[in-house]
Amino acid sequence: MKLRHQKNARSKKPVVIVLIVVLVLLLAGGAVFGAMVLLNKDAVPAGPADAESSVSSEESSEPIPEPTSARLIGFGDDLIHVSIFKQAKARATDGGYDFSYAYEPVKNLVNLADIASINQETVMAEGVEPSGYPLFNSPQDLAYCLADMGFDLVNVANNHSLDQRASGLQSTLELWNSIDSVQTTGAYLNEEDYSNIRSIEKNGITFGFIGMTELTNGLSLPDDTELILLRTQNEEAVKARIEEAREKFDVVVVNVHWGVEYTFTPTDYQREFAQKLADWGADIIIGHHPHVIQPVEWVERTDGSGKALVVFSLGNFISTQEMGATMIGGALDVTVEKEYENNTVSIKEARFIPLVTHYGYGKSDVRVYPLDQYTDELAAKHGIHQHVSRFDLDYINETVASVIDESFLTPYQ
Repeated sequence: MKLRHQKNARSKKPVVIVLIVVLVLLLAGGAVFGAMVLLNKDAVPAGPADAESSVSSEESSEPIPEPTSARLIGFGDDLIHVSIFKQAKARATDGGYDFSYAYEPVKNLVNLADIASINQETVMAEGVEPSGYPLFNSPQDLAYCLADMGFDLVNVANNHSLDQRASGLQSTLELWNSIDSVQTTGAYLNEEDYSNIRSIEKNGITFGFIGMTELTNGLSLPDDTELILLRTQNEEAVKARIEEAREKFDVVVVNVHWGVEYTFTPTDYQREFAQKLADWGADIIIGHHPHVIQPVEWVERTDGSGKALVVFSLGNFISTQEMGATMIGGALDVTVEKEYENNTVSIKEARFIPLVTHYGYGKSDVRVYPLDQYTDELAAKHGIHQHVSRFDLDYINETVASVIDESFLTPYQ
């Protein structure tokens, strides 16, 4: 699927220079050979008989590069409930919080990506005690754990962005900004920060990232703050930002927090806004917020210029919610190819990788697994059985198959 056509920027100036030099040689004989050697010590002076072969060689001296590709894997909501940070506290040996146990089964999956992104659902305000629902605050050790796992891009625009008010969001952004290997999108310290659309280049392919949220749980930034939280309702700003990214980068990726919780079906608003995002120039749209998975689809641009790929919700990456469906999440795995002969960028592969959050009775030992590593034995011991009558591999597979088209459920490696 074609994403973008790029102009051929190969210069013809070397051919013109050679022709001028040849003309001078014909007029002035050998008087300028010494100057040519000084200007280009590696050049072999060409007489009249060699002019044609010199021009031909110059024209063919730039071989067309082989196609390159880059793999983006986007993950869902990292929703840190009380049991998760208490577990991390108990496992730490230095008085801090060690979250690595919770994520260890998916670390290899994260590392398959050239670029790995995640929606960080909870803020990490410095100097504030950790807390859970309804006003989350997670230990700052979490950010370092996610960076160590290999995450490159973190969306911070969601309905919990303002749980610790403006100061909590600012503290969270400053924390992420202190980690060189990670970029954030969706919220910004000020106008200067906002003007910098986050981008990552891998294998010669540039990705631009834009984050936004429909919801803030009724909270808002104060009028006198410099902080910016991009909202879907500000369509003019969203459109301008995507169009700017479209001009600058090969691939435009949008993380959007939207929809209705605990529903497998996208709302009319999600579909209408996805169409707008695609028409404005988004190539990959990654949805968050419903806490359960929603479909992966192609969205045709209304001008016929191509398609965008959208996953309406990846569900939870990790949580300790109490519905069977909230234990089932996913990752969107997309391989983008840049083909230089025709100057095109396209999506070569797209798949949905199912994930399962597991916890024991009393919400102990919380971990997230790729579904292909999860077992019936684990499912039988899941603490979710305290809240639901059925949770096994058949239930998980049936749920995934009922929501995600089979064309996006190909094996990964």
